[in-house]
Amino acid sequence: MLDTGQQPLTGNALLWFKQGLAFAAAENYEKAVVSFNSVIQERADFYEAWYERGLALEMLGLYPEAIASYDKALNLHPKSEVGSSIWQARGDAWQYGLGQYEEAIRCYDQVLKLDPESNAAWQNRGNAFLYGLKHYEDAIASYNRAICINPDDHLSWRNRGNALVDLKRYEEAIASYERALAIKPDDQIAWQARMLVMGQAGLDEKQPTTNPSFYGRGYTDSTFISGDRDTQIGDHQEEVAESRPYQPRLVVEDDFGKRDIWLENDLYSIGRDPRNDICLHSQFASRQHATLIQVPTEDESYLYRIVDGSLQGKRSTNGLIINGQKCHTWDLNPGDIVVFGPHVRAIFY
Repeated sequence: MLDTGQQPLTGNALLWFKQGLAFAAAENYEKAVVSFNSVIQERADFYEAWYERGLALEMLGLYPEAIASYDKALNLHPKSEVGSSIWQARGDAWQYGLGQYEEAIRCYDQVLKLDPESNAAWQNRGNAFLYGLKHYEDAIASYNRAICINPDDHLSWRNRGNALVDLKRYEEAIASYERALAIKPDDQIAWQARMLVMGQAGLDEKQPTTNPSFYGRGYTDSTFISGDRDTQIGDHQEEVAESRPYQPRLVVEDDFGKRDIWLENDLYSIGRDPRNDICLHSQFASRQHATLIQVPTEDESYLYRIVDGSLQGKRSTNGLIINGQKCHTWDLNPGDIVVFGPHVRAIFY
């Protein structure tokens, strides 16, 4: 709930609004929307109801409707701190919901006009440049600003590393992954990315340093040393696979090429949103496309089960096609092919 400073709600409108917030907190977004609709019928000028309604619609995957609701809120001229939150949500809907990255960047730029120190806007702006438009230098510039605002933002450090890999600046990428791991040592995506880039750069595997020279707010790009190797990451992945033959893995193929995901955890979220455990770089993947669950078996071993959608039960747009058949739930066997959409799939080993 935002501190709007508006004329306060009274009577039934206040009750409906509180009810809508309670439904949203309980993740019952359909009922939340109904409650906020009731508020709007009585107080169409209450922009916070339009904003909260937009958030609930976005959680339901109704992104155009959510954006329209955010527009209603913005047309009521909210205070700047409220407006920045609405522009941020609008940008997220364009990027992670609809895959419209230029529209998303325009929204994040509006946030930054109102709040130049918004870490979230800089980070998500970087994601749109990197994963959507593939403008790697622009992405790095945005991540640098996010990191200057919050040096402990491990996602910006990790995504910055991804952008540097695309520019073949491998040693700089390793330094970024190491910073992410210093902040969040259990970040499996950063560990895997660092391992692959070590091979890409032709460097010996070593533990991340506990005190890289670039810690803190005062680094500049000159702190890093560029790599100049040009071998293929995919070749190194196969070498690593041969050295770990009994560990389950997914070989993911998407717009960024092919990469190995070594499966060690008991739960993975999969989808287009970079905040997922396994990010699918494709506009055809849903924001939260699937969930991978480690399931114990009777012989005291375990298997991996893939389920369409999120843990909350929200299905993906395209569903899962496994070995040519559409499935909601599937216990993975070696060689199974999981298709998330055109040109985005995973093979289980």
